[in-house]
Amino acid sequence: MNAAWSAIFLLSFLYACISGRLPLFSETLTESSGEAVQFMIRLAGIMAMWSGLMEVAERTGLISKMSRILLPVTRLLFPRLKNQEALSSIVMSFMANLFGAGNSSTVFALRTMEKLDAENHHAPSASNDMCTFAVVNMAFAPVIPVMMLQIRSDMGSTDPYSVILPSLITAGSTVIVSILACKILERRS
Repeated sequence: MNAAWSAIFLLSFLYACISGRLPLFSETLTESSGEAVQFMIRLAGIMAMWSGLMEVAERTGLISKMSRILLPVTRLLFPRLKNQEALSSIVMSFMANLFGAGNSSTVFALRTMEKLDAENHHAPSASNDMCTFAVVNMAFAPVIPVMMLQIRSDMGSTDPYSVILPSLITAGSTVIVSILACKILERRS
């Protein structure tokens, strides 16, 4: 990736030199750098908000209640997992992904994987539960893509919410295919 970005930058610089647009290149580079910083600050705010909301949900017991409600579904996905903390952590990670919390969900996924690794007695190879969690967690597309809605709003979209239906279709299909693939491969092993 570094090579690709370096090549794009160098080609742009060379083109600006050849075409006599070096001042425009410099001005555009400066403006876009400032816009990038502002954009990242807005995204950091959204990530902080979601991380805080998920932390509040965990501390107030909402996640535990949700995990009990979703227990039948998580039991289907993770039939051998008995640890309630790990199941709660799985639900929290899935909820963060469902609501499009983006990088905030990484924290919950790492916490979940640590709990699943402890359940697996820190074996050198991943358990079926660990593999299923990783695959399904990565397959989640947000049902309510908060980050995407913010980006679309910031970029001046006339209808930033038009991505919700495609997100629902994508989320459902990718998760179903991932779960089926995991269960088929579990039976082979």
